[in-house]
Amino acid sequence: MTRGPARMPLTPQQGQALTAAADGAPLRVVGARLGTTREQAASLLSRAYDRLGVADVPRAQRRAAAVRAAVRRGLIPDPDQPTEK
Repeated sequence: MTRGPARMPLTPQQGQALTAAADGAPLRVVGARLGTTREQAASLLSRAYDRLGVADVPRAQRRAAAVRAAVRRGLIPDPDQPTEK
């Protein structure tokens, strides 16, 4: 498995997909948020899971584990923190 450096293991598209999926939205909604298909969203998330080292986490917990790992590394914003406007 190929992984990027600790601070930048995700491509920009993978980071956007994980941010869009962080609230638990279904893949079709994630795809719509990204302006792409459900299948493309699933592919981006799957590759993000590999890069974050959570691909072996049980499926029901995988997305949450990926979000936690990405937030902890500073790769995506924390979905539980309010955004400044």
